Amino acid sequence: MVIIVYRFDSFRDLTLLQDRINRLFDDSMVRHERQPSPNEAWVPMVDITEDENEIVLWVDLPGVSQKEVDIIINGDQLTLKGEKKFDQTNQRKYLRRERLVGPFSRTFQLNLPVETEEISAAYRNGVLEIHLPKPAESKPRKVSIQTE
Repeated sequence: MVIIVYRFDSFRDLTLLQDRINRLFDDSMVRHERQPSPNEAWVPMVDITEDENEIVLWVDLPGVSQKEVDIIINGDQLTLKGEKKFDQTNQRKYLRRERLVGPFSRTFQLNLPVETEEISAAYRNGVLEIHLPKPAESKPRKVSIQTE
C-alpha cells in the first residue's frame, strides 16, 4: 500500500480554482451571448401589491402605446392583452437586437372579490398601474368584544 501525502495551501488553491471557474464562464458567455429568437414571446413583468382597500398591479410596458393594451375582467380573472410594435421607421441596419416585440397576453387569477365597476387604470412613464378596489364586506374590520 502506498500512501501519498499531499500538502497544499487551501486558500491559495481555492482562489486558483475560483479564478479558473470565473474564466471558464466569462469565456463561454462571450462566445454564446443570448440573442432572442424571432418567435420568442415578449411577456411584460408585473408586480402585484395588496392592502386592506385594494389590489394593485404594476405592469412594465416600455415602448407600448396605451392604445395597444386591453384590460379584460372575466369573472375572477384579469387578462392583459396587447402588442409591443416594432419601429418600422428606423431604416438602420441592426448589428444587435435584444429588445423583444410582438403580442403579449397575461392572465391573473383574482383570489379575492373586487369591485369590477370601480377598477381604474393609469399609464405613466411606461408603467401601467391597475387598481382593483375590494368590496366593503371583504375589507378587514375590527370586532369589538362585549363584556357580560
